[in-house]
Amino acid sequence: MAENEQKLYIGIDLNDTYAMVSFATTSHHEPETVSSVAGSEMFQIPLAVCMASVSGQWVYGDEAVRFEKADMGKCERNLLTRSLLQDFTVIGNQNYEARALLAVFLKKILLLAGKLGPQIDIGKVVFTFPQLDEKLMALMEYVFTQLPVEREKITVLDHMECFYYYALNQKQELCAHDIVMFQYYGKSITSWYLERDKPSAPQLVHIREKDCGYLTNDKDFDFAQIIPDIFGKKIISSVYLVGEGFDGDWMKQSLRLLCQGKRAFLGKNLFSKGACYAAEILAGVFSWNYLYMGVNEMKFSVSLKVRKNNEMAFHTLIAAGSNWYEAGNSCEMILDGPGEIDFWLQVPFNREARIETLSLTNLPARPRKATRLGIQAKPVSDKSVKIVIKDLGLGEFFKASEMTWEYVMKL
Repeated sequence: MAENEQKLYIGIDLNDTYAMVSFATTSHHEPETVSSVAGSEMFQIPLAVCMASVSGQWVYGDEAVRFEKADMGKCERNLLTRSLLQDFTVIGNQNYEARALLAVFLKKILLLAGKLGPQIDIGKVVFTFPQLDEKLMALMEYVFTQLPVEREKITVLDHMECFYYYALNQKQELCAHDIVMFQYYGKSITSWYLERDKPSAPQLVHIREKDCGYLTNDKDFDFAQIIPDIFGKKIISSVYLVGEGFDGDWMKQSLRLLCQGKRAFLGKNLFSKGACYAAEILAGVFSWNYLYMGVNEMKFSVSLKVRKNNEMAFHTLIAAGSNWYEAGNSCEMILDGPGEIDFWLQVPFNREARIETLSLTNLPARPRKATRLGIQAKPVSDKSVKIVIKDLGLGEFFKASEMTWEYVMKL
């Protein structure tokens, strides 16, 4: 493949303390995690920026921390939480919003991921967070406007979905059967159990989460009691351990249980690599035979039955399995018939659809095919979609009434 055809795919795992960045290219699909320190495997980049007091230039990560220690500027930390709180700070007699500083940081690490050279264009960027909510998404929508990447090339996923992308991109022997992840932060352990419906096409994937409670001082014994309860009698191909709680050489008995007939892996960059795999798959770099239905995925699709080129076809407004925070669509159509529109609601792997007929009350009387409508569909949750319909008229002959109709469809 020619060099100018190369694309860069980036996964960024972000929390209030640090970021981790993994990247792949069109010709090299396996994600690599980068460090802000040359020649180092310190992948956790401190979420911090600092304006150098002498030059006025922004530095970030470990360099920002060093500048503060050398009394060469003040380090701004905890930018994610502060941005959500709409905080601001004063630097050199100028006010800066925390969210603007967060954008500065993300611009810097995007350049870090693009260290392969400016000739490689970004194909897709996926940001991942422990969990998603509307406040976080609203913040990131602002941040995305400040980044040198088109919005349509950016996607946001939670950690659980990135685990799904990571786990099912491993060698066949590591994902032939069920897959388990344990997360250990502080004293609490959580398990994620990934299983899939193999007969379906694509294979429908579910992840079950369980709070496994706290470990006492005898962590090895306690963890060894948890493992059989999670595994049961299922066939498990691989186990992943994530979190600083697994640091140290304390697993003896529990490690033997983990590795009985399966492989166990300990690591810190799983989510950024999973986000990088997601970037490649969502950009269509290679095919993907799975459908994940997590807490953020739309549980049903919404379509219109329309006539295109004298043939009946379905026009999808909202696709099942898409992230409801980012999903949304609009179209225009010519109404052919009475003031009613049929919307087709369908869940995955179910041949039958539910038809919801929406009546356009008080629509001005016009001849057939003389009414143009604008239709917008935007999810308000993973199980409900808001539909806004607007009368656009038809040119100079039939003026738009500007009337609008709003409905919320629920599964």
